[in-house]
Amino acid sequence: MAATGRASVRPVERHGAPPRPAGRSRSVAPRRPSPSPSRARPAAADNDGVSDSCRVRVAVRLRPKNSDDLAHGADFDGCVELQPECKKLKLKKNNWSCESYKFDEVFSENASQKRVYEVVAKPSVLEGYNGTVMAYGQTGTGKTYTVGRLGKDDPSERGIMVRALEHILSVMSLETDSVAISFLQLYLESVQDLLAPEKTNIPIVEDPKTGEVSLPGAAIVEIRDLEHVFQLLQIGEMNRHAANTKMNTESSRSHAILIVHIQRSLRIKDESNTSLPNGTNDLFPDNLPLVLKSKLLIVDLAGSERIDKSGSEGHMIEEAKFINLSLTSLGKCINALAENSPHIPTRDSKLTRILRDSFGGTARTSLIVTIGPSSRHFSETSSTIMFGQRAMKIVNTIRIKEEVDYESLYKKVEREVDHLTSEMERQQKLKNSEKMQLEKKLKESEASLNDLKVTSNMQIENMVMEKREMESTIKRLMLDLEKEKGKNNLLSQQIIHLETSLDDNKQKQLENISNTNILADTTKSHEKKIRELLRQLEDERSCSASMNDHLNVLQQQLSDAQNCFQENIACELEKQLSRTTEEFGSQIRSLEEKIAEVISEKDLVYEELKSMQERMQQVIRHKQGLEDEILRLKQSLADNCTEESKALSGIVRSGSGLGSVAFMSKSGKSRELLSSQRSNISKIFEEVGLPNVLALLKSDELEVQIHAVKVIANLAAEDINQEKIVEEGGLDALLSLLETSENTTIHRVTAGAIANLAMNGSNQGLIMNKGGARLLANIASKTDDPQTLRMVAGALANLCGNEKLHVMLKQDGGIKALLGMFRTGHNEVIAQIARGMANFAKCESRGGVSNAFAVLSKIGHRKGRSLLIEEGVLNWMVANSSAFSASTRRHIELAFCHLAQNEDNARDIILTGGIKELLRISRESSRDDTRNLAKKALNSNPAFFKEIQ
Repeated sequence: MAATGRASVRPVERHGAPPRPAGRSRSVAPRRPSPSPSRARPAAADNDGVSDSCRVRVAVRLRPKNSDDLAHGADFDGCVELQPECKKLKLKKNNWSCESYKFDEVFSENASQKRVYEVVAKPSVLEGYNGTVMAYGQTGTGKTYTVGRLGKDDPSERGIMVRALEHILSVMSLETDSVAISFLQLYLESVQDLLAPEKTNIPIVEDPKTGEVSLPGAAIVEIRDLEHVFQLLQIGEMNRHAANTKMNTESSRSHAILIVHIQRSLRIKDESNTSLPNGTNDLFPDNLPLVLKSKLLIVDLAGSERIDKSGSEGHMIEEAKFINLSLTSLGKCINALAENSPHIPTRDSKLTRILRDSFGGTARTSLIVTIGPSSRHFSETSSTIMFGQRAMKIVNTIRIKEEVDYESLYKKVEREVDHLTSEMERQQKLKNSEKMQLEKKLKESEASLNDLKVTSNMQIENMVMEKREMESTIKRLMLDLEKEKGKNNLLSQQIIHLETSLDDNKQKQLENISNTNILADTTKSHEKKIRELLRQLEDERSCSASMNDHLNVLQQQLSDAQNCFQENIACELEKQLSRTTEEFGSQIRSLEEKIAEVISEKDLVYEELKSMQERMQQVIRHKQGLEDEILRLKQSLADNCTEESKALSGIVRSGSGLGSVAFMSKSGKSRELLSSQRSNISKIFEEVGLPNVLALLKSDELEVQIHAVKVIANLAAEDINQEKIVEEGGLDALLSLLETSENTTIHRVTAGAIANLAMNGSNQGLIMNKGGARLLANIASKTDDPQTLRMVAGALANLCGNEKLHVMLKQDGGIKALLGMFRTGHNEVIAQIARGMANFAKCESRGGVSNAFAVLSKIGHRKGRSLLIEEGVLNWMVANSSAFSASTRRHIELAFCHLAQNEDNARDIILTGGIKELLRISRESSRDDTRNLAKKALNSNPAFFKEIQ
């Protein structure tokens, strides 16, 4: 089993373009540079304008003689004569009648696989062209050997598929380019995936605008290297259908198609950007990323064969019939193109639809026709040669598919925006952090300055107090000095008084000489006292002088101390103020510089924000325009709400193969209404886009929600839109709306949309796994609106067509809810219930075979009593099988007949009187298949046979 995912692989850079195939009338015009952004860059499709005419190249290859040819004497009765040097061959009908044909190349039986590849199939997809290489011829002539031979052990044996992929991988870049493959087979008109065999009946989708054919659902695997290529091709060959016939021991029973998807990256400088105004270059860079997208189809057709020659029998006859039918359709298209017919019947076969671009389209096509040498197969050889001759008349218009890689450009711009946003946030955080740090430092500096001021004030106050204490000491000393001076004055007065007394005494002595002796002692005593007083006076004077000297010294010291203290204080204050001023100056300068940087960066950020605001305004204006258009279209649809509901119900189709049930009137007025509504829906889808329509499901306005659900329901009616809706999350949005909304209209239209999605088998499992059946059952239990119940019943009926979901459907209450809607008595609701019962019973009876051509499926019968009978539906079916319209009655009869195929249901059918109903159906049913089914049940079940007797 091959991996269905896309492997991560990039091929090698190309060093030179491969040579163009021969037969070109003129060379392709040189690639034009991308237009200037100032002229509104065109869509990708506009870059596909480089085109040229190219005829389909046809080569013929002769198979060597095999043992069967030799056994029938092929050495003597060969019907082909080659002239490789002239690129001609002669086809001999007999010895005297032959015809000559000219081809682009003629390969003899000795031509090597390498030469065949280089001449015929060397791909031009690396230049951006689509290409097709196809092998056509009778069975057993070597088509699969030429195209699909692996040659893993012997490289010289490798076929076109392996050589083409080897060449592509060798010239592509692993870093910028990618190559991926899909490997399919067309078996019994069913497209099947050879890399994922579980994918069968893959749809073929054509783009209504470009006509390009695609196969949604096919596995696309990105290849890494040649070993990976061998692994994938081996898986495909193992899953391809082949059989042993008389013509070929390994005859291919299906058409094999290898699709190679190539994407190459380019960069073309747009010189016109130099004249753009400032700021525009940011939106449109000089080097736009361009991609060359191309597709190569390598087709190994199954060989045409005649039953009488190949000896096919049984199922192989059915295979041969489909092979010849598709080859006949291809031949009709080739004839019509060769004759320039106005109508090309490409839709007659799935093969011609897939090859629509290869013949008369835009691909460069090479056809190699293989023939055998034996004249026993003259008619087949002649038919093959004429097929090649007609194909040579077809001219294709090849184009280079060059697109601007808007996806990578968008991702690059998105990454840059994210980077700038994160960088802005980081810068903003850094600025805020630096600002906080600066504010913190500023506060710390202010606090230290305040502390310094407080300390300085305290020191000054202390010095002032000391000065005051010294002044008070000096005053005290001055007072003491004044007191000493007063004492000295008193002593001086006493001395003067004593001197005066001495003079008087001397006078008296002169006068009283006689009393000299008397007074001698007195005089001595007085002189002694005077000398003592003089000595005391001298002592006092010397003490006073020393005190004056001490006072002068103290005054000088005080004066010196005051001067020194003032000088120290002033110097210290000047130093501290200088340091503080310098620190504050540097901090202020740093702050100014950072503020200037912040301002400049703020200006840049402001400019960027302004630019982004302008872009957002443009987006808002565009969105507003779209919303106005939606409102206008909604208004035009509002008047037809009832008719549109009927139109929606008409496109709820069955997914079980039982046919569609139409709920819409067939009148011309209704058809015109439906056409108008689909036109409006298509216009909304093209202008608004699916993601925007899905976004409207979450709108707060009820009317917007209703009309958005109607658009989704109409889109879901087309198979091409269902996968897109699911991938974009539409199924999840519809189920969420069904669960949360209380509006009956939304319930009705949402159930219709889910019913449309349930037509696809791959969506049925998703709906069940996401609880869709439970939600539908809940709506059925809460509403009595017939239109809503009809939509719910239609959705459940489609889910009943998948046998794998029956148990889960019962557990989630889906079967009970479906049967419980009988209570309405509404004919259209009962018609949906009957269709669901028929789907359910048919899957139980036949083991859930979803494809009549699925070979690996095994048809079987469900063992055990039917889940429908367990829910008590049998009595209702017996009583009401003939009470409704023809289509409803047909579904009830079909369900009853399928229930009767299971022997475990026989007892319940007999007890409810179902034997009479089976007999009535076997005689009176309007459909042959239903009558035959009833007869088969009656004849094959012994209990029924006994009851009849």
